[in-house]
Amino acid sequence: MALRVKDDVVQLEAVIGRNSTQTIAEGTMTIPSSMMPADRIVRVTAVPRISEQWMEEDRVNIDGVIGVTVIYAGHYDTGQTYYGSLQVADGIPFSHFVDIPGVMPQMQSQCNVAILDLQSTLRTDGRTVDLDLVLEVSATATESQELTLVTDAIASSPTKLKVVKELLHIEDIVGEGTARVELREMIPLPVGGGSALRLLELQGQFRPVENRVTIDKVVLVGTMSYKALCAAIAETTGEEQIIIHQWEDVSRVELSADIPGSRSGMIAYPQIAPLVISGRLINDGLMLAVDGALSAAVKVVQPLNITVVAELSTDTDMEVGIRHKTIRMQQLGDITIKDVYVDGTVELSESRPPLEKLLDMEARAAVTNTSVVGGRILVSGYVDLAAMYVARTDDFSQPIYHAAWGNAGVFEASISTPSASASAGADVEASVAIQDVRAELLSRDTIGFHVIAKVSCRLQETVMKEVVAEAVELRKFKGRIPTYTCITLQPEDTLWKLATKYGTSIENLVESNPALAETVMTGALPAGEKLYITRSSTASLS
Repeated sequence: MALRVKDDVVQLEAVIGRNSTQTIAEGTMTIPSSMMPADRIVRVTAVPRISEQWMEEDRVNIDGVIGVTVIYAGHYDTGQTYYGSLQVADGIPFSHFVDIPGVMPQMQSQCNVAILDLQSTLRTDGRTVDLDLVLEVSATATESQELTLVTDAIASSPTKLKVVKELLHIEDIVGEGTARVELREMIPLPVGGGSALRLLELQGQFRPVENRVTIDKVVLVGTMSYKALCAAIAETTGEEQIIIHQWEDVSRVELSADIPGSRSGMIAYPQIAPLVISGRLINDGLMLAVDGALSAAVKVVQPLNITVVAELSTDTDMEVGIRHKTIRMQQLGDITIKDVYVDGTVELSESRPPLEKLLDMEARAAVTNTSVVGGRILVSGYVDLAAMYVARTDDFSQPIYHAAWGNAGVFEASISTPSASASAGADVEASVAIQDVRAELLSRDTIGFHVIAKVSCRLQETVMKEVVAEAVELRKFKGRIPTYTCITLQPEDTLWKLATKYGTSIENLVESNPALAETVMTGALPAGEKLYITRSSTASLS
């Protein structure tokens, strides 16, 4: 045979589409009779978790639950203030879908749910809390394909081939896996500031430091930070107050995911799941015991510059069968990161009492728009703020209040990327993460803030390429055509190659060799086995 073909097997992923939509979630929380009733709601925290996602034609369906923590204020029979909390991990279920044209059930999806607005109402019974939430549900649908692509073709002299090649920059998907680690912490509470009575709420944050790809494994390394809101007796007044304790980077965490085929030099893309965490005060309120779990989904890819054959022809009497395939692939740029700074002031609404002391300031950021202009990526978004503070009152009772400001500040980032000018029509995948929040009390109703956030972005474009998937030299018979041809299957054989080479069809091959019926679906031929091509199959050959 004069034709020799080289090929390579790659697994490509392409974005079919992405979209987002908004929906409403409603629920009711009830303070048990064993707990003190509420006079007012101080703060409500909600964390959405996706429990299931599945694909239908042209849509992605998402089910989940919203974990809710309600911190409220009541009064003892003596008239002293009481602070309590109600925590329900699966407080409010939600179910919605995102329309993405072109989506099919066998594809994959990556979904996210964010809370845009939360309103709480305490009923007159002091125990029933009605919650109304506005959710933003987003989904990205992708399709993975394992493809065999012809990378080169060589013919023995004097046969001449015309081979047109194209260089593709791809990320070959090596595999996916999950990582999970149990969190068990014993953290001492700071001395002074009040005697802790009850843990009202515990928050945790994982800060990634690095990820390492080794042989058949990915290791994610980071640190855990915690924030505990406790009801405590204030040392100065003897009244019950809320005290906030924070521990930055208190412990080192390592997650490991087994992904066969991975090795050093590859790239890992982790997706950290919402943290599941609980805590309790022990040793007379001197220690905080933390229990929880941190998990992540990890995908490993190998960046490749692969040369593929786009066209193949010959100027001799050798005949070559060629199967072209149009592939959908993702062209990805490098990830670029830039810090952004948002400064400003916010003022309390008239419905809130004035500030006496600022206890805590939190921020959340979101990206609203991206574009590519003149070789640069432009990313814009907003920052929401929330503050917990001690209020100033005429009776010097110093109650705790919570205030929130949507779109308290905006940011814009202009990020240079080497591939931006060449991919002006590409999409931009961008995210923003809060790094630090600082605030100061400017007056009884004004807070100054300074937020540091990190914007990450990369260019991505779904392109269609027509390449040569298989090529084979056509078999020529000299003299009379044999009644049948018997061959031994080789590892590189496929049904298409055999049918094309011997001038028959895949259907005829399967009919003559019933044992091959399953290979129509799997594509894997049993190397070393005999295959018969009958004369009826080769009747068209000359």
